[in-house]
Amino acid sequence: MSTQHIVAAAAAKVSIGATGGNRVAVILRRGDILPVGVADEQLERLIDRGLIEAVEVEDAAEPDEAEDVDEGVYKGVKVPDLKAEIEKRNSDREDDAKIVPAEPGNRPQIVAALIADDNKQ
Repeated sequence: MSTQHIVAAAAAKVSIGATGGNRVAVILRRGDILPVGVADEQLERLIDRGLIEAVEVEDAAEPDEAEDVDEGVYKGVKVPDLKAEIEKRNSDREDDAKIVPAEPGNRPQIVAALIADDNKQ
């Protein structure tokens, strides 16, 4: 788990950049996530004033961690062939019915999208 800060007020202005260098002001609206580069002192001040709040978020899985997907009939099929299969299936479909793998669109997400499409049919 890691901590991120979101805007709790209707709007908040933050400065991004090095303390001794050029800084850029950014206006954020309620629910926006604060960008990286906001000084710790400014974060504390904004929290004390109730303009932002800290929230705990789950860390993204490491990129080299494989997701547990039973690949079934797609086991051993190369990624370019899997992508070609998606393109073939999508060629006759409306936009809202097309297969779109989840981000980041690596092998586990491509296989999961194909398996989900198989289960629809």
